Amino acid sequence: MQMVSKIHAARSDPTELPPTGRREFAVSGVTLPGKQTSQRNGKWARRTHAFLGIVSAFNLLLLISTGFLLQHASLLKLDEKTIPRAILPSSYRPQDGAYGVRADIFVADLHSGRLFGTAGALTLDAVTLVWLTLLTTGLVMYLGRQRAKQKDVDRGASFEDEE
Repeated sequence: MQMVSKIHAARSDPTELPPTGRREFAVSGVTLPGKQTSQRNGKWARRTHAFLGIVSAFNLLLLISTGFLLQHASLLKLDEKTIPRAILPSSYRPQDGAYGVRADIFVADLHSGRLFGTAGALTLDAVTLVWLTLLTTGLVMYLGRQRAKQKDVDRGASFEDEE
């Protein structure tokens, strides 16, 4: 009996969504499409946003950490440290000798994508486009929700006017 009361109470409040995903008005028994349509339309944006966000998070972490190291290079004395040649790509800065590359140069090249040559620069260009896509899909989701909220408010106002 309590379960029935809770369901009836939720449906009598027009601000609550029933389990069907449709907004029902208990006063007249009218069911208006609510967030169900906007959820279907925005599903691609959420999935794209989530996938690209996870993939680009690794690159963002790399950029944040190398940017921090570059910002504090003198404090960390990166110009006095060397990255051994054993962990570097064989084609990376062969002019620096067989022992290794200064850490500040390595961090700057890692930050800019030059460490991996043309492929690294193209990868950073692709990641920049991914971030643009993240911005776009985020705006689509936000504006879709705002539009759905406004439609709900407008429908509620027009429903009250009809009474």
